[in-house]
Amino acid sequence: MLLPRVLTAVIGIPAVALLVHIGGFPYAAFVFTIITLSLYEYNLLMKMGSKPVQGPMLFIIGLALPAALYFDRYSAAQAGGDNFAGSVITFAVVAALTYEIFSEKKYLERVGFTLLGVFMISWCLFHLIALRDVRPDGEALTFMLIVTVWVMDTAAYAFGRLAGKKQFSTISPKKTWEGAAAGFICAVLMTLLARSLMKEPVSLAFAITAGVLIGVFGQLSDIAESMLKRAAGVKDSSNLLPGHGGVLDRFDSFIFLAPIIYYFTVYAR
Repeated sequence: MLLPRVLTAVIGIPAVALLVHIGGFPYAAFVFTIITLSLYEYNLLMKMGSKPVQGPMLFIIGLALPAALYFDRYSAAQAGGDNFAGSVITFAVVAALTYEIFSEKKYLERVGFTLLGVFMISWCLFHLIALRDVRPDGEALTFMLIVTVWVMDTAAYAFGRLAGKKQFSTISPKKTWEGAAAGFICAVLMTLLARSLMKEPVSLAFAITAGVLIGVFGQLSDIAESMLKRAAGVKDSSNLLPGHGGVLDRFDSFIFLAPIIYYFTVYAR
């Protein structure tokens, strides 16, 4: 398993770094691909866990919502702004309930699980695009987020394996408080290091706060995704990434963090 894991990382990390640097449509297309594959894995997990999901609505709304958010940012939405996203959110509620009305077997829970997938994956992960588009330092902030998450996850896993004793959560039994603490400390140190490497450094308070947010909510986001896998009774969301599990497994920390760091950036400026 080690060789596929290393090969995937060797190919994947430079590719992601290049796309973040390029930005614009190529990076947006990458994030849309992540969203699409994550929706696919979410659908599989719900089916394996016998959780009812409206498959067609999950993909239609799940892809329409980030597209609407994208066009709201790059085209003129008249009379109040955000009209595309607002209309799709309205459509999501109406369509999901209407779908259930005309289904042969009606499950109210199916509406909830469908909309959960849309907002947890499509809405939240879209903010990776929004963060990259922040001016003037969206590229640096996106690199800061991605690299910090990678280092945090590695530190939490490694230290947890070496010295972890106290279980962090029953949802993910292998995660420990010792590993979580190591991940948290590394998250703060990495944002401080990223600050020192920026051409136009963010404030010290910004870097520390971002590190705290990443250290806390990144690990909670990971556990939130583990709840889905636990409900399905599987270890990985899929085997799309050799040695790494599924796409959702690799980007689970960003479910919480992409919107949190984006809105923190917006409000802190």
